[in-house]
Amino acid sequence: MFPTRLPRGKLRLFGVLLLIVVLFFTAQQASKDKYKSLSETLTKVEKYSPFSSQKTNEAHQGFDVKPKVQDYKESPEHEFWEKIFAILNKGKADIPQDQMASAIQYIEKSKQKKGQNTKDVLLSKAYVSDEVIKEFQKKHKLVLDELPSNLEATYKPNTNGVVFVGGGRFSWLSYLSLLGLRATGSEVPVEVMMPTYSDYENEVEFCTVILPRLNAACVVVPDSLGSSVMLSWNKKFKSYQFKSLALMTSSFQNILLLDSDNILIQNPDSIFESDLFKEYGMIMWPDYWRRTTSPIFYDVAGVKINERKRIRSSRFSLNVDKSNTNLNDNEINTVPYHDLEGAVPDLSTESGQLFINKATHGKTLLLSLYYNIYGPDQFYKLLSLGAPGEGDKDTFATAATVLKQKFYQIKSHIKTVGYFENGNFQGVAMGQKNPLKDYERFKEKFYAPIMKEENRNKPVNEQIDMIEKLMKDNPLDSNETPVFAMHCNFPKLDPLDLISRDSIYDKDKNQLKYKIYNGFSFRRSDNKNEPKVNFELQQWKTIQNVICNEKLYFIHFSKVDNNELCQFINNQVKWLSK
Repeated sequence: MFPTRLPRGKLRLFGVLLLIVVLFFTAQQASKDKYKSLSETLTKVEKYSPFSSQKTNEAHQGFDVKPKVQDYKESPEHEFWEKIFAILNKGKADIPQDQMASAIQYIEKSKQKKGQNTKDVLLSKAYVSDEVIKEFQKKHKLVLDELPSNLEATYKPNTNGVVFVGGGRFSWLSYLSLLGLRATGSEVPVEVMMPTYSDYENEVEFCTVILPRLNAACVVVPDSLGSSVMLSWNKKFKSYQFKSLALMTSSFQNILLLDSDNILIQNPDSIFESDLFKEYGMIMWPDYWRRTTSPIFYDVAGVKINERKRIRSSRFSLNVDKSNTNLNDNEINTVPYHDLEGAVPDLSTESGQLFINKATHGKTLLLSLYYNIYGPDQFYKLLSLGAPGEGDKDTFATAATVLKQKFYQIKSHIKTVGYFENGNFQGVAMGQKNPLKDYERFKEKFYAPIMKEENRNKPVNEQIDMIEKLMKDNPLDSNETPVFAMHCNFPKLDPLDLISRDSIYDKDKNQLKYKIYNGFSFRRSDNKNEPKVNFELQQWKTIQNVICNEKLYFIHFSKVDNNELCQFINNQVKWLSK
């Protein structure tokens, strides 16, 4: 028999014990739920990882199966990245974080020297103390000496593919670009890099259902780098750095890296097998501006610039003897710095598209990763000095130059596409030219005449006059070199973004005020009898089909009414079709 009533003290003790038991079992269940959630996440990632999924392996034409992430064993790839990031960690400058942001100080424009980007002009743009330079030098040398020369643990040999960075809005833009890629007839596999597990979880359908239909797959960056790296570096990865990480973690040997807002209009497949790519191992495209890398960077990187030898005039090489100098004392201070031997060649780089062979340029990629990891406060400033587009774009060409590795940069001018607003031109896209056509054209019409033996070591001014005459006869903006890719960078082909811009969106008509690509049309081949395709109309028809007809799910559009969004999209298609 239990007493009908417990004493108050015992009742209080019983209540406390009961509360402890309840809390214990609640915590235990929460722990189980948390473990179950983590397990399910890892299982999803394992199931659909390009390195372990049968479905993805089939889509990627038989890629090797790598260890599953859920068994928590470090793979050779993970061990490789653990060593790499240990080296990168040593490369951090020993400067307090609160002082790092001001270690490189931009000088007021009113106090900078004017004129061509000579050494003096470039040095007038920023101040770096001798102590900071010495610290940067020491750490750069350490990293350069310790980085390995290859990335063999990170890719399958003799594979070609296209790589995007996804996640949220970028998954939508990458998918639109992927459809453009397939419209060219390209069959190469594609990898979309998801920066975090959360990005993957939010877009499981995108990764596991939508992409495989187009021979594409998601790769989760933490899955590729491994737990050891992610524990230390997860919160340090930001913005532009994910492009560099995408190249690192791709399983392809030969890669075409595309910004998610970049749409190909010509098939890239033949470029992977071209003599041009095999010879150079890296193909890059120019930006609009002359290069503004600080001479201080070359001191930091241990690169010797021969200030008495000019070897190029902007984007074109001069015909000079390797052993001779060609500048006198009066000329040294008047030559654009990046025309000198040892410097990264002009123009600055536009990295919205990049071909690279990880077998030949593995160390270039690792060194560029170092420049990106410590980019915002350090290398981006030294490489651009505040010029437009400061970011990752110049790290690849710079790393290759430091390591004396070859690369080819397109010589043709960018075809700028845009519209007129109140008489003012507004650029929206950069039409980058076909690299094979560019190389063929300039090899025949520029290099062949300039490099004749009779021109060897002619005075620099005479050679520059010859180059300028050749450019008049063979304009760099000629349509003879067709557009290869349309980098639609501002504004992007994102319906949500476009309707938020009052300057171009007409609320009453529920459509844009302008044809922002201004009727730009193209052919996919050299056949002049082939009908031209209206680029803008084609993109809106694709958008209409994906969002309004197929109704594919993208997290980027999850908080808007699909019917309202499609009214705008349908209006665009009708208007552009007239």
